[in-house]
Amino acid sequence: MITTFLLDLYSNNGQVIITCILNDQAKKLITLDCFQIDVSFKRVKGEINEFEINTYDSKHHLILSFCRVFTNVFTAEGYHRLFSSLFQIVHEVSGQHMQFKHIHGQGIGCILADLDAAQAKGLGLALHDLDSEKSWEIHLTYILKSCLIHFERNLFHKKFSTSTKNLIRQIPNATSKEQVYDLLKQIEDTNDEGIKEWLSYYQQPYVLASLNKYVSNVDHEIWNKSGSDTNNAEAAHSMVNREGKQLKLLSAILKGKKYDIRCYTTIETHDKKGVPYTHRDKSDVKRVQNSIARKTSRTQKNKESLDDKLPKSSKKRNLSPSSSRTSIKSKKNHEREDILSDNEELLKEIRKKNLELELKEKEILLKEREVKARIAEAEARMMEAKAEALELENRNKC
Repeated sequence: MITTFLLDLYSNNGQVIITCILNDQAKKLITLDCFQIDVSFKRVKGEINEFEINTYDSKHHLILSFCRVFTNVFTAEGYHRLFSSLFQIVHEVSGQHMQFKHIHGQGIGCILADLDAAQAKGLGLALHDLDSEKSWEIHLTYILKSCLIHFERNLFHKKFSTSTKNLIRQIPNATSKEQVYDLLKQIEDTNDEGIKEWLSYYQQPYVLASLNKYVSNVDHEIWNKSGSDTNNAEAAHSMVNREGKQLKLLSAILKGKKYDIRCYTTIETHDKKGVPYTHRDKSDVKRVQNSIARKTSRTQKNKESLDDKLPKSSKKRNLSPSSSRTSIKSKKNHEREDILSDNEELLKEIRKKNLELELKEKEILLKEREVKARIAEAEARMMEAKAEALELENRNKC
């Protein structure tokens, strides 16, 4: 039975980190070779957000969470403490240290995340604590992989020319390190407004390595199976949000615990009694296959619909060689139109996701300002209280 639930609390100078983890979560986490990390902003009311580690369990057809960290940290220092604390808690619960492939020769080989610079640096610093021979930036080249949806979203809002954006979009799919650097040179030569600032960030070794496997030091096999976006993490947020949103902190912790216990009890039932949660495969590969099948089905339906609209006499009439060639050209044109239609739908979906992520980013900035304002207010009150106490002490002496 799943019984152990550890809750670790850190609070200092307005910074809060509350780590919650089940014993089953910790034991399963140390067996992974890759996972996703992401932050949810909806579950808890106020300035506290929820950090999660997630992955898709293909055996049990479940998206699993491996910890829940409730925090208001936004800085590299805060994330450094978060990751270091998490590594220690996993050791206390599971009895084993978290291992990383590039440090220990086995263990976690890839972490998929969004393009949060503070979060990335915090992770790098925590890994540097485990192996000080490498800088935090070099550690990230061995383990960090960026979500391409966030990458596309960031690019979408840049005022670069279409040709420059197309060059940038080729970076993740470049087939060699040399090709990546050649693309960067071409991008630099465009001299678009703001391109130097863009390059100063993306040419950092760990950032560039997180986008292309030939620049990265991550094992190629692990890179290929780790996915290209944090959709599993986003889906995990969506599922636990069904337990409630904008909750008080204690309610969010208890409901998260209840949800996780239910997931791991489902796994236990499947393993012991052979009763699965579902027979449906929800993996990234299966979703791509289903997407292709849907597009093929739509194309076929469009063709059938077009045939139905043609006059019966034209269907029965024998076609001459010239009319046959015209028919073939017409068929190809319709196929091109179908492909363009599918691409337009895909672009609309990407734009929708980009807008959602932009709203999330603005929400982060607002919450960050609120935190800073509250900290400043608390410090001012503390100074006033000290001044009043000192004044009272001086009066008593007189």
